[in-house]
Amino acid sequence: MTGARLKALAKINLALHVGPLRQDGYHPVETLCVFMPAGDGLEVSSPASDFALEITGPEGRGLKASPGNLVLRAAELLARETDVPPCRLRLEKQVPVASGIGGGTSNGAATLYLLNSSSPAPLPPARLMDLSRRLGADGPVCLAPYLFRAESFRAQGIGHEISPGPSLPPVWMCLANPRRAVPTGEVFRRFDNAPAPVPFSLSRPSRLSDYDSVAAFMTWSRNDLAPAAETLCPEITALVTRMAGRPGCLAARMSGSGATVFGLFTSAAAARRAARACEAEGNWAVSGRLHRGGEAAW
Repeated sequence: MTGARLKALAKINLALHVGPLRQDGYHPVETLCVFMPAGDGLEVSSPASDFALEITGPEGRGLKASPGNLVLRAAELLARETDVPPCRLRLEKQVPVASGIGGGTSNGAATLYLLNSSSPAPLPPARLMDLSRRLGADGPVCLAPYLFRAESFRAQGIGHEISPGPSLPPVWMCLANPRRAVPTGEVFRRFDNAPAPVPFSLSRPSRLSDYDSVAAFMTWSRNDLAPAAETLCPEITALVTRMAGRPGCLAARMSGSGATVFGLFTSAAAARRAARACEAEGNWAVSGRLHRGGEAAW
């Protein structure tokens, strides 16, 4: 198992509807997610007597390998269910913290998949999905693209009800973050204190066959957390506007609870140019094509 490695996929919410806070403390959501192989890197470095984590990479400063880290939590969860041996794990942190594109949950999901794949008796996908729920509301959707073939994934309920989303034409993406951590809890607090948005449904369409239909979907859908996040980080608003104006951009929006902004592009070259322009403005930025579920992620 030593040397096994995997890329934690960045989770991008193309659209996100959030309902009023429930009595159990959760918000009902309906979201359409795509993924991009631009997340953190995870590697099994060596056997050990207990699970341990080393954090490296340009975005790892200040991040602690504490027991609450979702990489270690995922490893311990899996060890209780199968005979995966303890090991040292290395996390190469490439994505800014608190950036709205999966982050720690994506790392936990990647850990589940990587260690389960290396186990002498791996768990079936349904059981692995059950374990991913313990990583957080978006645990199942972060794990889904490793297990199932789909170009996008719909998450409903509190995020645990996963189904395949629409197929997409060839799309490339630019992600940009103004290097401002936006705490998810504070975003939801401000969301709860604002007037509830009008609900919308993502039950359609089953296919986004061309660029016009992708642009139309982005026009009528939205991210309900964006207004709250923008009050905490006004740079998001300006970044969305600039991203939308880049040549070849079909649409731009904030992902998740922010502050990462994405742009959908019609070519790899256009997405790369957008990323270079965003970096020149002082943002963290990366570009690439969308990940198709079931593909190798490194």
